[in-house]
Amino acid sequence: MFKGLKFETGTEIGRISADFAIGYSEIASTEKEKKVIRRPFPWIILLLVLIAFISVWMFRHGIFISPPRFNSILLSINHEPQKVLSGEKIFLHPEDKIKILDISTNILFNLHVRLVAKDLDVTALQYEEIKLADLLPDHEMFAHYCFRIKVKYRNRFMGKIDLDCRPYTEDWIDRADKIIDKDKRLVFLERARHFLPEEPEITKRLIIEYKSHKSWKKAAFMLEDLAAKKPDQEILYDLLDVYRAMKSRDSVIAVLKRLSNLNPNDLELHFQLAEAFENNGQFTEAIQEYKGLLKKMNKEDSLSVYKHLGYIYTESGQFKKAISFYLKAEKLDHEDMNLYYNLSYLFEKINKSESADKYLEKAVRLKSEDVESRLKLSQNLIKKGRLEEAQKYLREILSRKPDSTNALSLMAHLLHKKGDVKELKKVYKKILALEPENKTVMYNLGILEYEGGNQKASLKYFNGYLKLHPKDASVHEILFDIYQKQKNIQMAFNEAIILVELRPEDLGAYRLIFNYLYVRCKYEKIISIMKKGLKANPGQTKLRKYLLSAYLKKGKDEEAIKQIKELLKTDPKNIDLLFQLARLQEQRARPEKAVDIYKKIIQLSPANEKAKDAYLSLRLKGVKDKDGK
Repeated sequence: MFKGLKFETGTEIGRISADFAIGYSEIASTEKEKKVIRRPFPWIILLLVLIAFISVWMFRHGIFISPPRFNSILLSINHEPQKVLSGEKIFLHPEDKIKILDISTNILFNLHVRLVAKDLDVTALQYEEIKLADLLPDHEMFAHYCFRIKVKYRNRFMGKIDLDCRPYTEDWIDRADKIIDKDKRLVFLERARHFLPEEPEITKRLIIEYKSHKSWKKAAFMLEDLAAKKPDQEILYDLLDVYRAMKSRDSVIAVLKRLSNLNPNDLELHFQLAEAFENNGQFTEAIQEYKGLLKKMNKEDSLSVYKHLGYIYTESGQFKKAISFYLKAEKLDHEDMNLYYNLSYLFEKINKSESADKYLEKAVRLKSEDVESRLKLSQNLIKKGRLEEAQKYLREILSRKPDSTNALSLMAHLLHKKGDVKELKKVYKKILALEPENKTVMYNLGILEYEGGNQKASLKYFNGYLKLHPKDASVHEILFDIYQKQKNIQMAFNEAIILVELRPEDLGAYRLIFNYLYVRCKYEKIISIMKKGLKANPGQTKLRKYLLSAYLKKGKDEEAIKQIKELLKTDPKNIDLLFQLARLQEQRARPEKAVDIYKKIIQLSPANEKAKDAYLSLRLKGVKDKDGK
C-alpha cells in the first residue's frame, strides 16, 4: 500500500493527510454539484478511520516492507555540513567542533533508531555543537582515537561510521617545542613517533632530541632506518656525526663509503675516508685512499696527504718511505716544526744522526719561545753526550721559565753527568723549593751532602725524605752510620733497631744493639732481638754468642748449654766454649758430663793446666768418665 513512499522527515505524513483532506473536499463538492441521491458518508468515515489506524500503527511500530537501512549521517564540522555515508571513515582534529545534524534511514521519523559509541558521548553531539577534545578521555588530545558510531534500530545493527581523531604533525612538534623539561620533551616525542611512525618530520625532530640527550645509539638506529628507505645525503651526514660522537670507527668508515659512492668526485669525502681508515689502524686501505687522492690533486694542494702518508709509513715501520713523503711535505711547508721533529726521529731510526740533529735544530729555531722543543732537543743531546750544546738550550729555557721543573731536572741530570757537584746542589735546591715533597731530590741532596762530609745537612734532607718514605732501609743505614760517626749512641741505637726490623739479615746493626743493651743490663731485650736475628740468619755465630752471653747473665743455664752445643757444631775444638760447657754441667750437677768435657780439653790441649786440675778434682771426688774409669 505504501511501497512507493519515502519517509525521510516528520513532515511527510502531514502532507499526505492534507492531500487526502483536499481530495475529499473536492469529491464532496462535486457530489453536491451533481446532486447524487446516494449518501457516501459512512464509507468515507470508514476510510478515514482505516487510514488513521494504519498511520498510528506505523507510527508505533515503524513497520516497512523492506528491512531497516542506514544511509548516512549529516555532520556539522566547524559549522560546515558534511555527509558521511554508511561504512565511511572521516578524519577529524581534536579542535574540530562537531554536531550531528541528521540521520538518514528508511525508518519513519527514525523511530527506535539510536546511536551507540564506545568512549564517546555521541548523544551529546545530537543536541549541541561540541569541540571534540572536550569529549576525549581525560581531554588528552595528543593521541590517536578511532570512535566507531554504530546505528541501531532497537537492538538491531544497521550500519556504522568511523571518526578518526588525531592531531596534526605540526601540533606534535609545536607542543614539543613548548616543553621546557628535556626529559619530558623526549618522552613526548617518542609518544608522537609511536603514533606517527612514518611521519618524517616527527622522526627528524626525535633524532634531534636524541642527539641533544647524547642518546647516540637510538639516534643512529633511527637514522639507519631512514637511510635504508632513502639513501639521502643529508641523512647520511647526520648519521656520520652521530657515529663520530659514538667514536664508532667502523661505522664512520661504513657511512663515509656510502657517501663516497654517492659523490665519487668529492675529494674531501675521500680524504675523510682515508683519515678514518688511518685512525682505525687500517693502514693499507688508508694508503690506497691517500694515493688515489694524490692522482686527482695538484701538487700544491697535496701537503696534508704527504704528512698523513709520512705518519702511516712511520707507524708501519717503513721509515725510508716515511722520510720520502715528509721531505715532499717539507718542500711545501717550511714552518711546521713537527715536520722537522718527525724527520729528526726518522733519520735517527735509520742511524743518520747528523741529519736527525739538523732537522731537530730547525725545529727549535722556528720558535724561540718553544720551551717543549728545546727540552726535547736538550734531552736528545744529553743522550748523545753533547752536554755543552744541551746546557745551552737548557739555559735558554731557564732564562724564560726559571721555574720549569722539567728544565731543572734535565739540568740536574746534565750536571750529574758532568760531575759538577756544586752546581748540581744549587739546581736540586731550586727544585726542592718548587716541590717541597720531591723525595727523589731530597734523597739526592742527602747523598751529595753525605758524600761531601756535611753530616748535618745530610741529616736534614734524609729526615725529610723519611717522613715521606719511612721504610727505606738504605737511608736508615746511612743515618746509622752518621750517628755512629757523631758518637750519638742513642740515635744510632734507634736506627739500628729500625734496621734489624726492616732488614734482619743485615748484621751491621746487631753489634751496637748488643753493646748498648748489655751495658744497661737489658738482657731480655738482647735475647728477644737475637732470637729474631737467628731466625733470619741461622748460621751466624756472632748472633748466637750475643744470645749466649745474655742467657749466662740471666742465669738461664739450660738455654746457654743449648747455644754452646750449637756453637761447637761449627767449632768443636773451641777450648773456651768447652770450658764454659763443662762448668755449666758442673753447676747443673752433671759431673760425669763435665769430666768427659775436661778430658776432651786435655786431649786437645795437653798443656792446659786448668783442665787438668778440674779433671783431677772431679776424679778425686770419685766421678767416673763415660768409659767408667
